[in-house]
Amino acid sequence: MVLLVPLIIVLTGKLSDARSHSLRYFRLGVSDPGHGIPEFISVGYVDSHPITTYDSVSRRKEPRAPWMAENLAPDHWERYTQLLRGWQQTFKKELQHLESLYNHSGFHTYQRMIGCELLEDGSTTGFLQYAYDGQDFIIFDKDTLSWTALDNIAYITKKAWEANRHKLQYEKNWLEEECIAWLKRFLEYGKDTLQRTEPPLVRVNRRETFPGMTTLFCRAHGFYPPEISMIWMKNGEEIVQQVDYGDILPSGDGTYQTWVSVELDAQSSELYSCHIEHCGLHTVLQVPQDYWSPRSYEVRRDSKKNSVELPSHHREKSLPKLR
Repeated sequence: MVLLVPLIIVLTGKLSDARSHSLRYFRLGVSDPGHGIPEFISVGYVDSHPITTYDSVSRRKEPRAPWMAENLAPDHWERYTQLLRGWQQTFKKELQHLESLYNHSGFHTYQRMIGCELLEDGSTTGFLQYAYDGQDFIIFDKDTLSWTALDNIAYITKKAWEANRHKLQYEKNWLEEECIAWLKRFLEYGKDTLQRTEPPLVRVNRRETFPGMTTLFCRAHGFYPPEISMIWMKNGEEIVQQVDYGDILPSGDGTYQTWVSVELDAQSSELYSCHIEHCGLHTVLQVPQDYWSPRSYEVRRDSKKNSVELPSHHREKSLPKLR
């Protein structure tokens, strides 16, 4: 039996609710469309939220967030529909050109990612890169107005694209100015969704994994934004070995879930603690031994206070299954 005297859950919040945000556009072209895969797809995201889509079947740019539809006029969607129809043809020609250079046939893909980030300190970044068959192909450096080629075929593209100095400057300006302006506008449109904070609900349980060994699980769910830090500590020191981390996954309701576990000797009398940092938390909690059971312990969120508090008494909760 694990002797936790006591087990502690420590939840801390950042000093500021400021956080980074990103605007990204992904485009995909395929050489052999079919089986439900369009020839061309374009999807826009603010942070992890899809905001726009276009594909070669619908041939329309459409909103994927209600606040996008509410704030942008019909002529915006028509104008960008026409632009993306042009990109569809450009992608087809460029993919055919690459297949010729590589001497490839059959199914191949061509991808483009462009976007920018507004960081916590107010600084910005921008990025533009292409991939062929899922591998990085060529990457734009806006500071040097040059392209970095990842193979010999990409070097051919690099020489051709760097010959157009006007286009290089246009890409730099779009990344540094226009992209950031759109991101700020979208953050205002969708502020109730994009700039909200939902502190995590935390659940701790233990499981006998092998004779004489126990695994402690610290699970967080119901939080937004998805950035979160979770670590196990022993006697105040972070545990590095025998720790597993779960992916941060969407829960399907606009929030996220994740977990961290640690394996230990079942007879251990050390002091273990799960430390959680999230911008929605403003409380530090110590869970006394009385609140611990062999099965689970849950820290509940008080939505009105936007904080996390101890339950008045312990009982098992019915929660979504976390993996």
